[in-house]
Amino acid sequence: MLADARGLEKRFTLVTGKGGVGKTTVAALLAARFAKNGHRTLLCELNTRPERLAPMFGHPPVGPQIAGIAPNLWCVNMDPSDAMVEYGLLKLKLRALCKLFFENTLVQSLVALMPGVSDLVMLGKAFNHEREREKQRPLWDRIVIDAPATGHGIPFFRLPQSICEAVCDGNLYREARAMQQLLDDPERTVVHLVTLPQALPVMETLQLYRRLKTELNLPLGCLFVNRMPRLGFSAEEEARLRVHSGKDAFWEWAARCMDQEEIAQKRLKPLNDVELPVIELPEIWSDRFGPGELSALLGALEARLKC
Repeated sequence: MLADARGLEKRFTLVTGKGGVGKTTVAALLAARFAKNGHRTLLCELNTRPERLAPMFGHPPVGPQIAGIAPNLWCVNMDPSDAMVEYGLLKLKLRALCKLFFENTLVQSLVALMPGVSDLVMLGKAFNHEREREKQRPLWDRIVIDAPATGHGIPFFRLPQSICEAVCDGNLYREARAMQQLLDDPERTVVHLVTLPQALPVMETLQLYRRLKTELNLPLGCLFVNRMPRLGFSAEEEARLRVHSGKDAFWEWAARCMDQEEIAQKRLKPLNDVELPVIELPEIWSDRFGPGELSALLGALEARLKC
């Protein structure tokens, strides 16, 4: 299924996949595209050490406070403790009282021991950013979240639903219910999957897709296949290269690249059951992924969307 740019244009975007497949890169890529197109964009990572998103844009780490890192683009590395104080301030309105309660060592220790609380407050912070308004319009045109990897992803996405099932009334129930409504809304929200053309990431992506679709019924967007080996030769050029592969080192190298692409396509076959548009992103060799590499990848994405 070919990708359509319209499938990327949602206000609340979450990117997930197996650890190491490049989901952080895809989150940065989508945020860069939104910002380039004039959308006021907030890019979020969840308590990441060391920070990865802001440095991809050539900016120092930003920490838990929202900071501008490029035109139309802001970034934040959500910290559970700061997010909890921020939420308490939103509800209690008194900063001194919030700091007295949430910065208490005993309270912080109890929160750290309670499963899911850190995820809840970070998801809640992202949810509150989606609700922020300025002059009767949304403060953020686009919010992009580098969501947890596969193993942690399902509990993260299930959290509001789990709270609604456990708590039948009260403020916590209402907040969790509103979060669930946002996650379920295909007009506002989309969840993109990221994988690599390798056996293990492909199998984990297939399992993740099935669980997100059948168990959680979340609005899924595109399947990004990162680091695809590709030269972009036509079928005629490939045939000519194979004929001459033994005559020159360049042709041998080109033939090997085509063989790698063929192997990658075979490894991706199990994903034929995934009913999502596929966006292949080329492999970019670099010692350090920064603004130049991100710009090259953005160009490849735009070219892919025009096909």
